[in-house]
Amino acid sequence: MGGPRLEVVKFGFYVFFPVFTMTYFGGPDFYDRYVKGIKFWPEYESTHKPPTTPEDLRASLEKMKSDREERWKQAAKAKQEQPTHPKSP
Repeated sequence: MGGPRLEVVKFGFYVFFPVFTMTYFGGPDFYDRYVKGIKFWPEYESTHKPPTTPEDLRASLEKMKSDREERWKQAAKAKQEQPTHPKSP
């Protein structure tokens, strides 16, 4: 086995590695240099805005229904265009 010196070195590593890591990555210099310029959230103007009036809601529902029906038609068309392979005995 390693003996008491190895245990002291391991203990020091286990204690001071997290401390040094938190000191480096948690410091204001690291934050200013690497984190501050990152945009985590999109601009408010570019995000989805739900309909607020009944007319907008009806128009949105009609658009969703037509999109869904178009996807169904495309899926049915793709299914019909697939060649059918007869099962071999």
